[in-house]
Amino acid sequence: MLSCLAALLTTASAHEDDPKWQGREAPFVGPVYLAGQSDGDVAGTFESSGMSLLSWFPLNTLSAGATSGNDCWGYTTPTGREIAIIGLSNGTAFVDVTNPSQAFQIGFITGPTSLWRDIKVFDKYAYAVSEGGSGIQVISMISADSGVVGLVNTVTTGGVASSHNVAINTDSGFLYRCGGASNTGLRMYDLNQSKTAPPFVGEWNDRYVHDAQIVSYTTGPYAGKEIAFCCGGFNNGSGSTGLYIVDVTNKAAPVLMGSLLYPNAQYSHQGWLSEDRTLFYLGDELDEGATVATSTVVVINVANLASPTFVAPRDNGNTAITHNFYTDNGMLYCANYRSGVRIFEPSAGGNLTERAWFDTYPGSDAASFNGLWSVYPYFPSGIVIGSDLERGLFVWRVGPEPIQFSFPQPLPELVPPSGMTIDVNLELQPGVVVVPGSERLLVTIDGVETQHQMQQLSATSYRASVPAQACGTEGGLAFRAQEGGGEVFRHPQLGSVDVAWATGTAAGYENSLESGSTGWTIGGAGDTAVTGIWVLVDPNGTTAQPEDDHTTSGTQCFVTGQGSVGGGVGEADVDTGQTTLTSPAIDATAVSSPIFSFWYAFNNSAGGNPGEDPFTVDLSGNNGSTWTNVLTTSATTAGWVEHRVNIADVMAPTAAMRLRFRTTDAGVGGSIVEAAIDDLSIFGFECDAPNVPGDVNGDGVVDGQDLASLLGGWGTNFADADFNGDGIVDGVDLASLVANWG
Repeated sequence: MLSCLAALLTTASAHEDDPKWQGREAPFVGPVYLAGQSDGDVAGTFESSGMSLLSWFPLNTLSAGATSGNDCWGYTTPTGREIAIIGLSNGTAFVDVTNPSQAFQIGFITGPTSLWRDIKVFDKYAYAVSEGGSGIQVISMISADSGVVGLVNTVTTGGVASSHNVAINTDSGFLYRCGGASNTGLRMYDLNQSKTAPPFVGEWNDRYVHDAQIVSYTTGPYAGKEIAFCCGGFNNGSGSTGLYIVDVTNKAAPVLMGSLLYPNAQYSHQGWLSEDRTLFYLGDELDEGATVATSTVVVINVANLASPTFVAPRDNGNTAITHNFYTDNGMLYCANYRSGVRIFEPSAGGNLTERAWFDTYPGSDAASFNGLWSVYPYFPSGIVIGSDLERGLFVWRVGPEPIQFSFPQPLPELVPPSGMTIDVNLELQPGVVVVPGSERLLVTIDGVETQHQMQQLSATSYRASVPAQACGTEGGLAFRAQEGGGEVFRHPQLGSVDVAWATGTAAGYENSLESGSTGWTIGGAGDTAVTGIWVLVDPNGTTAQPEDDHTTSGTQCFVTGQGSVGGGVGEADVDTGQTTLTSPAIDATAVSSPIFSFWYAFNNSAGGNPGEDPFTVDLSGNNGSTWTNVLTTSATTAGWVEHRVNIADVMAPTAAMRLRFRTTDAGVGGSIVEAAIDDLSIFGFECDAPNVPGDVNGDGVVDGQDLASLLGGWGTNFADADFNGDGIVDGVDLASLVANWG
């Protein structure tokens, strides 16, 4: 244990500007997911829009000793095979993704242990560097078509053996080591002289360089120049942090051409040029949660290399930390830690419109150093790969799924206890063929999923039969089908559509908080918070607080502190200690099998200790004498979220139920803590007996008992068997019974 800690501290001190090592979590452990072979529900673990998961290799499947993932890159062989390359804590892994839904690993090259590893490609070679030292590992991919990769050399010239990043200008054939030692800038190597043993030919150490993109200009005023766009600064990048533009045409005498220290700068991490080279999209790794509230892209105009200008900060409203950016085919691809990959379409003036995303870190978008490290969008096939700190290698499709689901009628919220049918249409992309028999209805109850074959009505339309369940049963419905290549598609991608088996609901209590706070109690035992005390208001909305209450036609809700209009993060949040809100006594006996429902919003995504402070909800059946916890979470919500409690699962329903809401700032690291509550209700499910013509005894099925009853009342005005209401039981009623038999 002590040796592991010593190794970790050694790694940290080699790159003190980067706090990632402080937030380490245990790696996810699981099997390889292949869309062509594995259970399709694994993809539903992750929220996404406009992207489909084709393969997923957790860290343990790439190397048994890997504890974290880092950078990724790609290589396309001369025959067109596509190879994903991912850096791990203990080396570099190679995965053939030519058939992305049936990908397979072809090799692993051991490297020095480090949280930081970076890889780039030139010709048929991969070049790997790390903060752990060992210089530049040169890895041959000449035989990658045959599933063979191998370490052919380790280059140790150019000073200290550690590097933070590596950049290659594939046009000029020069490799650049970035950072790695105290205040180290760029170290340059000539791959034209030797791909396996490139000589060290120059360096630029005026600033520490954390990462860089180097390009050659062939037209315009800078034709013939090789320019390095460097993210860095003094004091290992933390002082005067910004963008530095360096002319590296003469490797023996690089020249600083221009620089920009942009607003709200904390640590200039990495960036990439627009495809026309007029803009530079820069990610600051430490500004989220410190000087900005949301995932911010710093847009810089670099048309004039001597005088770059700040254009604007652009964000998508998400709270995760930005990390690595790349541009391709009119899109900006961003690896944003806990919010995964985000794909933007740039437009005039540096505006960014989010077009697709895939979140590799379920449950939280906090400004913490977990989740997606990098992304690579340059494979000719159009697939995109990403490397995740805890979850390994992801392979995605961007764009519409080959099989999508639509429904002639809206999907139900309530299903009759006797069951029902749902019609389903499959919308297929050109050339897609569905595997016969793969069309299924998925029913989940109490965490157990069952599959039910759907009836085919036409080439692309089907009928699903939802099975009968006891009244009040809650569960989920989903639909799946498999295309000819083996990939399984599902609707919805994440989880299921929530349903209950019932014919209706009965309201026992409703409170939208629009009529005031009568009976509510603010404060309780143990409360010590000095700001962010619960208050009933029309929320002004801040970067951490809802703009509107949940009620469609209302304005009021309880929030922990009222911020000013457009206020910043933490302006009125809970600050150190606990604040308590308790409901009035509520009668839960008015409906059968009562369910408590309330809507809440919670934000603990920013500041020095995000994702650690709790929001708790307790339930009492004896007017507050004793309490039972029904919700504890530290996860930031994406807006308002409903939480339901089946009261009978917790305690016997009474006429003196109370809910208690508590929010706590533990006082560690100055985290932001905001909560809100709205729209409380108690309801129960109703299950009226179905009115089926022919069902004389009302047991929900037409059978011999009903026939005997009808015949017993033949020729009379026996109302239960007079289905058409004409005053006599006759052949018309018998025909109705026969038509609904069974």
